Formats: sequence, C-alpha cells, structure tokens
Amino acid sequence: MKTYRPTRDLLSEIKKLLASKEVYSKRISPLQQVVDVVSKGRHYFWTGIYLVVGNQVVRQSFSGPVPPCHSFALGTGNVGTTGQAGVVKIVPDVTADPTYSMCFVETKSEIVVPIKIVGRTIGVIDVESDQPNAFGAQDRIFLQRVAQELARFLTSRGKYLVRHAREKAAEQASKSPQEKGAPPASERPAQERVRAAVGTRSH
Repeated sequence: MKTYRPTRDLLSEIKKLLASKEVYSKRISPLQQVVDVVSKGRHYFWTGIYLVVGNQVVRQSFSGPVPPCHSFALGTGNVGTTGQAGVVKIVPDVTADPTYSMCFVETKSEIVVPIKIVGRTIGVIDVESDQPNAFGAQDRIFLQRVAQELARFLTSRGKYLVRHAREKAAEQASKSPQEKGAPPASERPAQERVRAAVGTRSH
C-alpha cells in the first residue's frame, strides 16, 4: 500500500538538503536529490526539473521512465508554455489538452509549476500521473513551495547557476577541436543569459 509523506516533512527535508554544505559532496546533483524526494514522497509517475536556457526549457533531472523529450522551445508543450508564461497549469486529461506534448503513453494528467524569482521564470517543475485528474490543490501548493525553495537555491550567491555555467565551460574547454564542432546557436545566448542572470547576485 502506498503511503504519502506529509507536505511539511517533505518540505523540511528539501530545505535541509538545499541548505546543507554537503549538498555538492554527493555525485548526485542537488536538483536530482530534490526530484527523488518529491517523487518518492508522493509516488508520482514522472517528475522532472527543467531550467530556462536561452529560448528553451532544458531538463536537468528526472525520476521515472527515461523520457524521449530533453527540451522544449519556449511556448511549446506545457513545459515550454509554463516556462514562457510563468503560470501554473493543471491538466486533468492530457488527451483533451491541445498544448500537451506526449512523452509517455501512460500519462493521463499533468501539473506544471514555474520556478520564479522576482517575477522571472528560471525553470519549471513538471509532474505527470498515470491516473486521470490526479492533481488537486494540495499538489499545487506543495509543488509551488518546492519551486520557491528551488528558486532561492538556484539564485542565492550564484550557488547553482554559476557553478553550472562554469562546469559547462570547463567541459567544453576540455574537448578537442574535433569534439567541440560548431556549438548550437541556442547555447551561446544560454551561457550569456546565465552569466547575466547571476552575475549581480554573486557575493
């Protein structure tokens, strides 16, 4: 029998996780750790965290079946639409939603919650269920609170976004000229956007 952990317990665990000095000591990324807590605590069919990168919303971590969809253009699908509009979307029946982009045939309902800081959407939490009409007010409140914690973590002292940009830059610099090739056009503004977004917040 499935047991659902109380919202208070889950949020407390996520806050401690993101506030811990050891959050980067594990080989698992902080965002993956948060996804695991959320997914196991509520037994969601699929849970993912995306970040806005240039003109796309790009998946960073997930729990559930391996998805074929790695990213969405802003305004495309429910993930891309929420990344652009910054508004929570609950879909009781994905077959009746023209915006839904199918990644899993099992998905029957979906909730997408923006991760926002000072009114700006920097990411998205996407949760899918294999049951219709699975998401109510409690799920919405819970995921919005998780999004608030993630927004603070991602932008405070440039903790995550700066590190993420540096790791990507180091990874690119370590590649041979043959491996580098021509970078996709979307990656250049993405790196510039990350630097611009967190540069003034680094202390």
